[in-house]
Amino acid sequence: MAASRPYTRVAQSFASRLCAANPRVCAPSLTAHPCGYCSQQLAHSTTTTTPNCTLHSCSTSTHTPSPSPLASPTHHALPTTSPPRRINRRTELDFDELRTLQLAGDIALIDVRDTQELENYGGIPGSLNIPLSKIKNALQLPEDEWIREYNMEKPELHDRNLVFYARGPNASSAAVEIAHRLGFKRSRHYIGGWEDYCRKTGLPLKKTQDGGFGNYYMDNFDQYFL
Repeated sequence: MAASRPYTRVAQSFASRLCAANPRVCAPSLTAHPCGYCSQQLAHSTTTTTPNCTLHSCSTSTHTPSPSPLASPTHHALPTTSPPRRINRRTELDFDELRTLQLAGDIALIDVRDTQELENYGGIPGSLNIPLSKIKNALQLPEDEWIREYNMEKPELHDRNLVFYARGPNASSAAVEIAHRLGFKRSRHYIGGWEDYCRKTGLPLKKTQDGGFGNYYMDNFDQYFL
């Protein structure tokens, strides 16, 4: 190990002379970094630990720190409310059109719910109950048998005012499909059904325990009866 010391002294002497002749060789390397408060590129020593350049002449009070490019922008959730569903006037009608036909007395309104549901919930005044399972056979009856069975005139094939309804739109839509296949091409259904009718008129959705609606119909006879 002692034999290597002369070489060490020679290397140190050479390094000293090299630094004296070329000071930039021994100076810390400088790299360009953006200022933390503006867009100017500044020379920063790679050995310094100071976060901001002390040689930069701009005042930090005059700059607003720029947002981090990695920061995601704030997104506001868009409303999820969908626009109201449009009525298909060829096969459907809403409450307003139903009331117009009722007041005009020009409607054959058929409730396609089963008898037990009708007894528990009630139905729209003036409607005829024919359960969905019997619609096909009923619409194929001759007119005289229809009159004996339901005590009303049978709707014509071209009758646009043949309207089906149920608690909601599903069963009544199925009734329209059956009627259309049998030739009643202009028949429609009340898409809101019994639930929508109760919301619009204030009727109770389900009958009370006494088996009826009490004096509700009598108190509102002019409004809900034709």
